[in-house]
Amino acid sequence: MPRRNRKSHALVVLPGTSARQAVASISPRRRRWLLRSTFTRTAPETEPLLAALAALHLPPPQGGLGALRRWGQAGERPAGWIAAADPVYLEARLDHLVLHALSGSALPESDAREIFDYLQRELGAADACTFSAIGTLGYLHAAGGIATATASPAVAAGDSPGRFLPEGAEARAHDRLQGEVQMCLHEADVNARRAAAGLPPVNALWIWGGGVSPRRSTIPLPALYADDPLFRGYWYGASAEVHAWPGDLGACRKASPDGFVAVLPEGEGRGVEQHIRASHRMLRSAGLRSMTLLFGDAWRADLRRSDMLRLWRRGAEFRE
Repeated sequence: MPRRNRKSHALVVLPGTSARQAVASISPRRRRWLLRSTFTRTAPETEPLLAALAALHLPPPQGGLGALRRWGQAGERPAGWIAAADPVYLEARLDHLVLHALSGSALPESDAREIFDYLQRELGAADACTFSAIGTLGYLHAAGGIATATASPAVAAGDSPGRFLPEGAEARAHDRLQGEVQMCLHEADVNARRAAAGLPPVNALWIWGGGVSPRRSTIPLPALYADDPLFRGYWYGASAEVHAWPGDLGACRKASPDGFVAVLPEGEGRGVEQHIRASHRMLRSAGLRSMTLLFGDAWRADLRRSDMLRLWRRGAEFRE
C-alpha cells in the first residue's frame, strides 16, 4: 500500500451543483464543518477548467478550448483551427433572445448526428469549413478561423447570447455563417420530429472556443479523474496522468495518495451528500492536508484539516 503523503491536496469540481444545494443536502454536523471553510467566488462566467487551473495556480491554456475538447474526446492532438460548435435552442422572447444549452435527453445522439451530417451536406466545403461531431458535441473546422463566442453554452445558458458573441468587423464571418446555419436548421427534418416529440428545436449552433491546440508539453499536474473532455484534453496536452471518473472520491484518493483532481459528471449533483461525506472523511482520517471544492455557481470552498478544530465560522461572503 502506498505511504500516505500528509501534504497532499485534492481539487473536486462539481459542475452540476451549487454551493447552496451542497450545504442544504448534508447533515447539520457536516454543514457546520463545511461552513468553517473559506468561501470565495469567481466570475460567474468562468469556465470550470479555467477556475480549476486558477485554483492550481496555473495559467489558462494557450490553445483554443474547442481544439482541447476535441483532443480530450479523440485522445490525439487535432490539426488546424477548430471551434466547438454545439447545438442550442435560441428562444425568442418579447424583446430579446435566451440561450438554452441542449444535452442529455434534450439532444439524443441520433439527432446530433443527423444535424451535423445535414449541415455538412448543405454548407460544408473542404477548402472553407467543415462540420463534424463526436457524440453530441459538434465542431467547426475552418482554414482561416473566425471570431467565436467567449463562453461555452453551459456557462452562457439562460442569458442573452449577445453578451458573449463577437462584435465589430471581426464578427462578420461569424454572423454570416451563423445566419446560414440557422436558415438550414429551420428547414431540417429533424426539427419537425423534435417538435412532434415535445423537444425544443435545434435552431442554431453555438460556436465558441476557436483556435488551434497547444503543442504537447510537460506540466506537473496531479492525476485527473474525469470524463469531461475539456479537462481531459488539457491533461493530455500537459502529458499528465488521466483516468475515467471512477464514481467515488475514495477510489481517487486510494489510487493517487499524493493528490488528485476529480471532475464529477453533471448528474452526480444528486449524490453530492455522498461526496461531501467522502471529503470530510478524507480530511479527517485519510492524511489529506487540504481540499478545494469548485461548485457550479462559481463558489469555491477551500478546506483544511485544521478547519475541523474551529468553533466559529469564517467571515466568508457565502451565506446559507
